[in-house]
Amino acid sequence: MSIPSNHKNRYIYHFTHIDNLPGLLKTGFLANKHPDFPGNRLSIAEPDIQNRRANMPVSCEPGGVVHDYVPLYFGSISPMLLGVINKKNIDQFEMLYFEFPISLLCRDNVIFTDASANTNSPPNFYSNPADLDKLNWEEIDTRKWKSKNETLRHQRMAEVLVHSQLSLQDASRVVVWNDGIKQQVLQIVQDANISFPQKIEFESRYRYHWFKDFAVGCGRKSVVMGPREIQWNYQNACEQTNDDKGQAANAPYKTPTELLNALRIDFGCISHTAELVGLKSENGIHKLTVDAHTIEVVNKLKTLPEFIKLLPKYQHRIELAAYLHDIGKGPKSRWASNNGLQKVDPNHPVHAMPMMVEILTQDVEEIEQEDANLILKLVCYHDLVGEVLGKGRDEQQIIDVTTNELELDMLFVIGKADATSLCESWWDENKATALYDRCLKAINSKQH
Repeated sequence: MSIPSNHKNRYIYHFTHIDNLPGLLKTGFLANKHPDFPGNRLSIAEPDIQNRRANMPVSCEPGGVVHDYVPLYFGSISPMLLGVINKKNIDQFEMLYFEFPISLLCRDNVIFTDASANTNSPPNFYSNPADLDKLNWEEIDTRKWKSKNETLRHQRMAEVLVHSQLSLQDASRVVVWNDGIKQQVLQIVQDANISFPQKIEFESRYRYHWFKDFAVGCGRKSVVMGPREIQWNYQNACEQTNDDKGQAANAPYKTPTELLNALRIDFGCISHTAELVGLKSENGIHKLTVDAHTIEVVNKLKTLPEFIKLLPKYQHRIELAAYLHDIGKGPKSRWASNNGLQKVDPNHPVHAMPMMVEILTQDVEEIEQEDANLILKLVCYHDLVGEVLGKGRDEQQIIDVTTNELELDMLFVIGKADATSLCESWWDENKATALYDRCLKAINSKQH
């Protein structure tokens, strides 16, 4: 069997997290059902999808089920990766793309599908490369991030399945995000003293792999920031606040409490909140302008029994954070090209960090660093608990960023106020309580 001439210059792809590289250097890529498949691998797969793949029969030789195979994709831009980074469970820049020649399909232990093997109804399975023409190549090759419907999306994720295992040395090259990741890969390979594909390269304009935020100008930021990048931004904001605080002797507000009192009277009393006044969102869920939504969050916050239980000092700190939690959606100039409508921005809590530094060092004359760190954390992670409950964000992130029970309480309170101000049903109290208990137990264990 040979690859049809109109497909012979194509490549197929497998992406994985850099944390998995040391293990891969020892074993290569292994099918999930391989006896040596590692139990501690960093997985980005959906559990329910994996259950389907574990039981989905393969209708051509060498047979078995999908989990008997190492999966690869024909498309270089994967909707699966976009879904993973949207959950903020990984940092996109830490993903590695292994690129293989399509001639892999000439092997007896390699088959392919005309759609993803992720649905209740299995795709068609093929073993003859002559059947490549049956795939939807227009959809596979598109550079658009989204497909028009679910059928096309699954056709776009047509798979190559290699039975049992696949050597890393079969890859033509490894594609990495930037030179920093390349150097990490080289160091891991050197430490392992194992042969590796010689080509470690960056994305080319002929084959795209990453989902980048082109609005930043240089196009080298992920469209969604992951946990490590979020943490870096938070820590940097804390350090900058510590370095710069006390330098604004003529700040309009002497203390955070004075700023809070001013915001209660006039939400637009400082430049960063003034930018939110009248700012409309194109997100249909947000019926109110950003400033009106913020006031709703504050009002909801103050009615919650969890807020009322806090000491007055911490009530003030979390209320101030609630007033400031959405400033990263501004300034209005960001949205001039979108008719002034604010686009959905999953990074807005992080975008708020440099703005928060300005507020805490230029609008406020005196603030204790402990208070500054707390307010910064509540703004940076105000969406964390809600996204763990609603979007599948990893609950370990709550444990990682929380140092004590008080911080945990406050993260849950601001998350509840933000979620329920939009839709009460978004907050499942039973699930939230169970999540809180698990996190508190883990935090207490961490402290001891």
